[in-house]
Amino acid sequence: MGKRTKNYNKYNEDILNQLKLKFGFSIDYLRKCLRGDRTGVMPDTIKKEYNVLDNASKTAIEIKSNSLNQE
Repeated sequence: MGKRTKNYNKYNEDILNQLKLKFGFSIDYLRKCLRGDRTGVMPDTIKKEYNVLDNASKTAIEIKSNSLNQE
């Protein structure tokens, strides 16, 4: 068997669920927007929202990790 040639993106499911609730689109459509398969104003808005929420979650995890290390 050869190695996998296609790289798959892994998106934060919690963020996708929040975006689904906020915008009312399907998870499949949200993934297509993030991947760049869809163009327009709404997909750009979805990408921005996803990035903001993803950065916030990474920051929160880092802060919590640092506080646990100091204890």
